[in-house]
Amino acid sequence: MMLSTFLFSADCTRMLTSNIGWTIIESKTIEGYKDRGKPKKNDFEGCDYDRVIYFMDGSAVTCSSYGYSYSYMPTAIILGKSTTYKGKDYTLYKMIVEGDEYDIQ
Repeated sequence: MMLSTFLFSADCTRMLTSNIGWTIIESKTIEGYKDRGKPKKNDFEGCDYDRVIYFMDGSAVTCSSYGYSYSYMPTAIILGKSTTYKGKDYTLYKMIVEGDEYDIQ
C-alpha cells in the first residue's frame, strides 16, 4: 500500500511540475473521436494529428500531437497557457487524459 501511494505521489508531482504556468480551464467527459474520412467511434484511443475528440457536452477539440491510450468515456482535463510569438498573443492548449498529455487546438 505504501509503495503504490509513493508511486502515485511521484507521478502526480511529475505531472504538476511539468505543467507549471498552465491553467486548468475545464474538466470534460470524452464521448468519442473521429479521424478524417472514417466513421465516429464511441471510445477514446489517444490522439493522432487532426483527430477530433468529442465531449459529452457537445464541444470538441482537434489533436495536434500523437499518443496512444485506450479508455471508455474518460475524463479530460483541458489546460491553457498564454504566450506571445513574434508580437502576437496566442493561447496554447493541451489535455490530460488518465495521466497522458496531448496537444490540442
